[in-house]
Amino acid sequence: MSGYSQAKLSAVARRLDERPRKTLQYETPAERFEQSVVVTR
Repeated sequence: MSGYSQAKLSAVARRLDERPRKTLQYETPAERFEQSVVVTR
């Protein structure tokens, strides 16, 4: 892992989080996470 920059690893993680998943009824993990987090102000 030390051969990869943090920017490259973050880019890969972002691509995976933005990929629709059949197991999530074609929502992305990022979308599902946003729905589960309740923001109170």
